[in-house]
Amino acid sequence: MRKRFSQGLTVFVAIALLLAGCKASPGSAADPEAATGGSGAQPGAKAGPATYLAGSALSSQLTTAEITDPSLNNMVSATLTIPAGWKLQGISMIMPCTSIGPAPIYRAYSPDGLMQMRGEPPMGWKWNPKYKTDQSGCASISKPISAADFLTYYIGTMQGGVHVVGTMPVPAAFSQWATNFAGQGKQNGARQPQMMQTDNTADTAALRAEVVNGSFVVEERLLAGVVCSVNKEAMYGGQCFARMTVLTAPEGRLDALVQLVDSNNLPKGVAPPQYRQAVMQRLYQQNQRAADQRMAAANARDAAFSQMMYSAFQQNMARSAAQHQQFMQQQESSFESSMNNANASMNARSTAASDWVDYALDQQTVVGPNGVPTNVSNAYSQTWTNGSQWYQTNDPNSNPNGVLQGNWTPTTQVHGNGAPK
Repeated sequence: MRKRFSQGLTVFVAIALLLAGCKASPGSAADPEAATGGSGAQPGAKAGPATYLAGSALSSQLTTAEITDPSLNNMVSATLTIPAGWKLQGISMIMPCTSIGPAPIYRAYSPDGLMQMRGEPPMGWKWNPKYKTDQSGCASISKPISAADFLTYYIGTMQGGVHVVGTMPVPAAFSQWATNFAGQGKQNGARQPQMMQTDNTADTAALRAEVVNGSFVVEERLLAGVVCSVNKEAMYGGQCFARMTVLTAPEGRLDALVQLVDSNNLPKGVAPPQYRQAVMQRLYQQNQRAADQRMAAANARDAAFSQMMYSAFQQNMARSAAQHQQFMQQQESSFESSMNNANASMNARSTAASDWVDYALDQQTVVGPNGVPTNVSNAYSQTWTNGSQWYQTNDPNSNPNGVLQGNWTPTTQVHGNGAPK
């Protein structure tokens, strides 16, 4: 069965879709149904392995799900292949720093929420020793780095830290994607003037890590690809971008998930040609219509939106690195004590069963004008509804009215059973 998801808002600055071999994620009102089994932890005990429910075994059957673009009349922007029975959340967005995109940002998860495939928002950085460049939305890196070094940087952004177990093999398809992308950059650079030509490189790396999800330990594969374009004239600097995918599974289940994903090159992202054409046509029309002053204003709005998306990405990257693991330990040196703290926090939240369910599934319950409790992602502090759709943001000043179609009203957060807080 094909599923349609209309999440988020796409800003268009370039059309190089990063779909091959693929990288929510935020923006959906759907989350897995509450698991009713035990978690493997007892009050006051250390975090234990997750307990799977009956029927939650990893299926080798596959299905497809779509990400749509609300700004283009819900046109399909990407079709992803995921395990049968899983759900998908996703948006398309550009990379704020290097203007690569739009790219699909997604989270596919099993019915019990214990297994996930995530495509994180791409991260970019650039540098120029001679001229001051706009660093809006850029990572705080000022040189080419290896994929292994980027993983170290990424782990440093995760709240509470992570226990790195060791390296893992990189899928051949992922390495080939990175190599091909760098090759395209080399071909494009060869057509530029001599002073603008670049050296293009690609590197990939993968790590196995353990983190704490509430009351149990989960395993993750962190897979990174870094592509850099460095000007041959050193004074002009260069730019890089990194693509991150994350696989999450309970202890002992990660290898099976890795095998399923890599053997099928999931999620096999496909962008319809009509979508790319629509993006190009819209850009052309905008350029034709707008005078210089109006174009400057539009660019300012785009930059503000990109910055908002990047701020949301920075906040979400720590949580969505394992969205159902909010009680991770500090760093490896404090791994043991953090697990105990996670258990204590989990026990404190278990006084209300409905609130525990919201927490375990990384969701929150809100009530709109119709008074019906609805579960949405807890990655955002502000949730609006127009009666049939949901808009979420962390910006308290954001208001979708006048930007998105429909009459949007802010919702009120309540307990998981609908009782007022």
